[in-house]
Amino acid sequence: MTEIEILRDLAYVVVGAAAVLHFLRPVGVPPILAFMLAGLLLGPVLGLLTVSDSLHLFSELGVALLLFVVGLELSLERIRDLGRPALLAGVAQVAGMVVVGTTLSLLLGFDFVPALFLGLAICFSSTVVVVKLLDRAGELGSLHGRLSIGILLVEDVIVAVVLTLVVGLAGGGETSGPAAIAAGLARALVGLLALALAAAAAVRWVLPRLFRWLQGSGEAVFIASVAWAFGFIIAAEAFHLSIELGAFVAGVALAQLPFSDELHGRAHPLVDFFLAIFFVSLGAGMDLGAAAANLPAALALVFAVAVIGPLIVAFLLTRLGYSGRTAFLAAIVLSQVSEFAFILVGLGVAAGLVERELLSLIGLVGLVTIGASSLIAPRAERLYARVRRRLPRWLRQPGQAEQARPHRAGHVVVVGMNTLGRVIVERLAQRGEAVVAIDTDPAKLEGVPAHHLVGTVDDPSVLAAAALERAKLVVSALRIEDVNSMLVFRCTQLGVPVSVHAHDSSFAHEMLEIGADHLMVSKLDGIPPMQQELRRVGVMS
Repeated sequence: MTEIEILRDLAYVVVGAAAVLHFLRPVGVPPILAFMLAGLLLGPVLGLLTVSDSLHLFSELGVALLLFVVGLELSLERIRDLGRPALLAGVAQVAGMVVVGTTLSLLLGFDFVPALFLGLAICFSSTVVVVKLLDRAGELGSLHGRLSIGILLVEDVIVAVVLTLVVGLAGGGETSGPAAIAAGLARALVGLLALALAAAAAVRWVLPRLFRWLQGSGEAVFIASVAWAFGFIIAAEAFHLSIELGAFVAGVALAQLPFSDELHGRAHPLVDFFLAIFFVSLGAGMDLGAAAANLPAALALVFAVAVIGPLIVAFLLTRLGYSGRTAFLAAIVLSQVSEFAFILVGLGVAAGLVERELLSLIGLVGLVTIGASSLIAPRAERLYARVRRRLPRWLRQPGQAEQARPHRAGHVVVVGMNTLGRVIVERLAQRGEAVVAIDTDPAKLEGVPAHHLVGTVDDPSVLAAAALERAKLVVSALRIEDVNSMLVFRCTQLGVPVSVHAHDSSFAHEMLEIGADHLMVSKLDGIPPMQQELRRVGVMS
């Protein structure tokens, strides 16, 4: 494929995705479903787009980068308490759905091998969809969100084993015997162990020093982090592992460092671009004629994925001591087939184990279940409240409920932990005020008596974490004009009082024009006027 054809296909994907998303936004269609519909329109309907090797590569990179972002969420402190429940629920759910899917496919008239492939295809949930749904709802850190991610990680490990087995079977001839399969499994396990040991060693001796050296520049930290991810992607490929697994290990390593939240926010635009390509390509690759011919089988498998699967997950979680509400929310968000289903069936087709029509069948199941979960999951909380009294008793039981996420309000946000910023935070803390301290340097936040956020205030995710719109005062001790201007403008939009450090008269005039409520002209006279401003807005007595 020439460079012009690659650019043309990317243009179709980007323009088509943007157009369909814009057209369907007023009716509340989630972006994931809009992207898949754009692929259907561009591919099977209009014939403008085929899934080339280049688009497939971009799609695979999107999944890998998403798993990198998932890894960034999983510091050891966050997942230590969920290892056993996720392992038990993940293994039991996969085993149960394989049995259900295989049995149902046999009843539908499929031979044993295609039925087994269909059972395996529907037993895994989509990491891509689940993470996007949880992230969009701000629930990655919630109990049901962490449980869902934990179950998905267990499933991903099982997927790696299953794909290794299928690749061994696809080798053909003498290379596909038990010895070759065992050698492939052993090679995969050794590779995974090598990646894990390399990541652990880097977290212990290399990464903290490297990123302390780069911490003065947010862009340098971001580029170094992406380079780290691609290094593990290349290493995973060398060990014959999935590149998604390599990216995930890289993300988990960086999650142990104090600036992982900032990296998570910065990586989102890049991940969103590649994932849009993934979902558009998914829709474009469907054969609607073959899918229609298997419509009864598709509907039966959709029922298994959307109803039986969630019931299995919810039952398992309640047996492990979680509340009915937590189990219900986790089950709903996991009610779709995985992107690995298409890879698995594709390998089966390439090996001559199943017919190509199974790809269209599982594609239709994926389109319906991914679309349904994208519509239902954001409304799962309201749905549970509405149907709770009609649910079985085990789905109404109390247990380890969702921990309430902190609803920060009435606090003071202080940006920049230089001498002035630290003094302001210390004075506020002495008066019993709730303070959120923000700086790009984790070392400057050490010992500060406030809630810490590592990042820059030109990052929307940092401002969201600081609950800027609910603060009663924002203070910037920075001497960076562009950042202060943006911060004052944002605070003015939200109606939050803001005081900034104005180190020269021309900048002070500009800040007042934008809407600053108070200026600290120097470090010497900054604190007393600040105290007056706090009294004026009712912070101090």
